[in-house]
Amino acid sequence: MNEIVKYQFKSNLPATKQSFLAEFAPAKCLRAFARENSPALAISSSAPTLASIRREYSEDFQIAYVSVWIVNLNDFVNALRKMSPEQIEETATIIVQEYPYLNLADINLVFRKIKKGEFGQLFAEIDGMKVLSWFEQYSCERARTAADISMSHGEKFKQDLPRMSDTVAINKIKNRQAIGLYIQEQAKRQL
Repeated sequence: MNEIVKYQFKSNLPATKQSFLAEFAPAKCLRAFARENSPALAISSSAPTLASIRREYSEDFQIAYVSVWIVNLNDFVNALRKMSPEQIEETATIIVQEYPYLNLADINLVFRKIKKGEFGQLFAEIDGMKVLSWFEQYSCERARTAADISMSHGEKFKQDLPRMSDTVAINKIKNRQAIGLYIQEQAKRQL
């Protein structure tokens, strides 16, 4: 039993937290994931997910990393009332708990859409509820896109392979034809 080896997850993340932060800072992600400008492209991205960040580094690091994105947004927005550090941390915690499947291309796309005003204009304040509602809107859009992608892959698969019901129908026709030929042969023999 000692020879049993645990499955080891092979990560494509940088070895250290510092190198991760250097490679995936919000400003660098904005440039690195510029082409992933739709949920479909973000889904197909090979960017690390929030879950993989947690698995590789820690939950505290994961929350701190998402907090950096919210601080970046907080600084970007010219609102009268901005989020406090406590609000930022709590919002980041909820994001990583609710959306661990999002990858960094998704995160980048959500914040890019917020900054462009695609979820609505920000006037007086920015708060956790607004940020979370934007993530929920994006998550719904992403889910619809993923379903469409899945359906199109399914349709392609259906076209590539004959359906069982089609095969059964073809076999029934062949059986009827064979029975018909057998009956005709029997009729000829009796004549």
